[in-house]
Amino acid sequence: MLQRVFVDADVLASRTPYDWLALLRDETDAFQLHSSPAVIADAVRLWHGRDPAAREGAIPRRLALLTATLDEVLGDADADAEPGVAGRQGGCAVTDARTTGAHVLLSASAVPGEDGDGLPFEICTPDDFLCLADDATPDAVRGVTRERAAEPLAAALAAAGCPAFAERVASHLSALSR
Repeated sequence: MLQRVFVDADVLASRTPYDWLALLRDETDAFQLHSSPAVIADAVRLWHGRDPAAREGAIPRRLALLTATLDEVLGDADADAEPGVAGRQGGCAVTDARTTGAHVLLSASAVPGEDGDGLPFEICTPDDFLCLADDATPDAVRGVTRERAAEPLAAALAAAGCPAFAERVASHLSALSR
């Protein structure tokens, strides 16, 4: 069954986990990536906040990239992504995930006020979700690993908060080098 994955701002703002999600989605067709304009705007704010001076002119490109790589954006995708505008607080991602009919809410941080009980979807970290993708489609993970073998994949994943998936990618790299 095709999984509808709602991606929260903290994952959209993190290049390494989001790149893996997009690449595996293209490789497997096992899941779709969804979000909302407000969450995308928050992601751009988070991304911009990490290096405001270097990224000043890149906000429209980042917004366009995120919008283009998602399978669906709930509502209008022209959300206000101006730096300096405070992001939303609380469970907006939960509400938006419900609206999109998500099977999974993907968030790198705890979802405020939610423990997952009674929700119509699972809450997963990128590390957990990527490991589940490896369990379900190891050939796809190995294919993406092969394509990106020149990059420091395992180290980048570990640094991005995906240590368990980093170990799996290191294992795939080892198998590919034999």
